[in-house]
Amino acid sequence: MRLMVLPRLDAADASRLTPLVAEYSAALMHGPAAAIDEPYVRRLLADRVVEIAGAELDGELVGFGLYYDLPEAISARRAGQLDDLYVRPAARGHGVASRLVAHIAAIGEARDWVHLRWMVPEGSAAIALYERIAEPAPWRNFVVRIDRSVDW
Repeated sequence: MRLMVLPRLDAADASRLTPLVAEYSAALMHGPAAAIDEPYVRRLLADRVVEIAGAELDGELVGFGLYYDLPEAISARRAGQLDDLYVRPAARGHGVASRLVAHIAAIGEARDWVHLRWMVPEGSAAIALYERIAEPAPWRNFVVRIDRSVDW
């Protein structure tokens, strides 16, 4: 199997990325995906704040990592926020998630980030992997629900 990380997906990748974003949404929403369609994914790819790395396994797009480069007031530097990481179930166990995280961390090193951080839903099967490739953060996450119809 040949695994390749794609540094930054763009509008040309929208049709390949759309099904993955819909699968990811459905998995976290425990049911039907949110309104994920190709026009939405094109807007996401064109967003000036977000960056999306992709991963191909044998030429098929099987995963993505959506991240931000953010100011970090505590260190007076910048930090990376990995907001979404998804690998299709059939491609899991091939190092896709690890490679995506390593790729994004390498971007952070080149940009002088102080760290790369991400949140993981409680009970996620991916926690075991994350415990092998990262260390637990010394903070807790909280959420103020604005749209209470969205629950993950």
